[in-house]
Amino acid sequence: MKRICLFAFSLILFVSCKDEDKKTEQSQEAIAEKVMDTVFTVTLNVTAKKDDSFQIYYRNADEASYLETSSFFTEFKGSDNPQDIVFRLPDGVIPDYIRMDFGVNKEQTEVKINSFKMSYFGKEFQANASEFFKLILVEPKTATVDVENGVIKPITIGDVHDPLGTSEKRLYDEIQKIVK
Repeated sequence: MKRICLFAFSLILFVSCKDEDKKTEQSQEAIAEKVMDTVFTVTLNVTAKKDDSFQIYYRNADEASYLETSSFFTEFKGSDNPQDIVFRLPDGVIPDYIRMDFGVNKEQTEVKINSFKMSYFGKEFQANASEFFKLILVEPKTATVDVENGVIKPITIGDVHDPLGTSEKRLYDEIQKIVK
């Protein structure tokens, strides 16, 4: 009888601990989601075959230009598979406009844009590749664009390799919708 009671007690204790672990795991995930949710996030899903680093600049409407101090890089490993490049802006920063630099690796022959997403406090805006090019205007001196296939091909002239795109009025409008 003692063995049965001991076994039953051990089983209850094991199940309770497992339940507690799940609750702790779930509450940690919920906290992580809340933390991420309070930061303005831009996610670019791309296919880029070589290791590279993308840069995002952000500014407000009253600022005339993009400054290096209001930017940061996100590095990633090259892959034949699509991957998310996530830019989490500093706490409290809500941009009106953004500029994206599509890599510093001169060996990167092309970058395929699969999708684009912005999120802030549970609100999201998403766009597919062809819509992306209506939101971000790629500078023709720095890259060519195949809108239909979502491909950006960097142009390198001498030592200058800086494929970039800046936000259009429509992107400004979409930002305003998710931050209000």
